[in-house]
Amino acid sequence: MTAVQWILAAVVCGAIEIVTVGLWFLWLALAALIVAGAVSVGWLPSLEAQLLVFAFLTLLFIIFTRPLAMKLFKTNDTLSNVNALIGQHGIATSSIEPLHFGQVKVNGEIWTAISGEKIEEGSRIMVTGIDGVKLQVVKSID
Repeated sequence: MTAVQWILAAVVCGAIEIVTVGLWFLWLALAALIVAGAVSVGWLPSLEAQLLVFAFLTLLFIIFTRPLAMKLFKTNDTLSNVNALIGQHGIATSSIEPLHFGQVKVNGEIWTAISGEKIEEGSRIMVTGIDGVKLQVVKSID
């Protein structure tokens, strides 16, 4: 392949990366650009050598740089729906005992709750998890 063909492959991979934003095709595009540069100066005359270097560079980029890039571009996902309740505080509206359900009020809503400890009605609670449609709660220290 010629250097122009490798550059065309890099442009196509770059366009796919822009559409998908998965940080997979970016490494293919970079490897294709490096191979295009090597072909243009005559370092890789055969197609076999070009493909071997392209595959090797792609693997190196994916193994060593993709995890770093994923950490760099990681967004702080905001929890929503019921998962946003974890860590929230509320009030027990009925007593809760181990193996017996009770009710709690969290963010103005009444939820069925379970706990591994006895919680009296009116006690402050903290949501520690979700079990189906029930909140897992503990007594709040504050």
